[in-house]
Amino acid sequence: METITCFFNFRSPYAYLGVRKALEKNLKFKFIPVCYLPKELLKFLEDAAENEYKRSYFFEDCERLFEEIGIKNVSKIISKEANWPKVHASWLCAEENGFGDSFMLEAFNARWKNNLDIGKEDIIEEICNKIGFSKDLALSAMNDDGYDKQLKSFTKIMRENKVFGVPTFLYKNERFWGQDRIEILYNRISEDK
Repeated sequence: METITCFFNFRSPYAYLGVRKALEKNLKFKFIPVCYLPKELLKFLEDAAENEYKRSYFFEDCERLFEEIGIKNVSKIISKEANWPKVHASWLCAEENGFGDSFMLEAFNARWKNNLDIGKEDIIEEICNKIGFSKDLALSAMNDDGYDKQLKSFTKIMRENKVFGVPTFLYKNERFWGQDRIEILYNRISEDK
C-alpha cells in the first residue's frame, strides 16, 4: 500500500481527534510534525486569529467534539501553550528510536485528556517512563539543534504539498484536511485494495 503522510501538531485539538480516528481505523502513517510554518501561511493564520466569529466557533466546535469522547472544558486546554518545537523534537527522537506512535498517543492524551503542559520536562519524562523510552534521549532532543533544523526543513514539504493546516493526510498526492475527513480517506484507501 502507498504511504499515507500525516501532518500533525500536538497543539491542535483537531490533529488529536484526526490522528486518534485514523489510528482507530488501523491506518499506518509517515508522520510529519508541523512546528514552523512557511512564511506565506503566517499572515493568513494571523489574520484568521483576529476573526472573533471564527475563534468563538472554534471553541464551540471543539467543546462539542471533545464532549463526544468524554473530555469536558477543552477550551481551557486549548489556550495552554508550550514550546512546540521542543516537544516535537522529543517526538522526532522517539520516532527515530521506534517509539514514535506510542510517544504521540501519550503526548496527545497528556495534553487533551489529562490537561497537562507537555512542554515541561517532567511531563516528557513521565511520557517516556510510560512507554519505556529513554527520558535522557527525549530531553536531550529538546535542545538539539539538529532536531530543530529537521523540524524547520518540513516547511519545504508543506509548501510542496500545499499543506495549510493540521491534520492533513496525504494519499497518492490527494489531500484530506481535517479530523472529519478520515472516513473519506479510509474509503479511498479501501477502493485501492
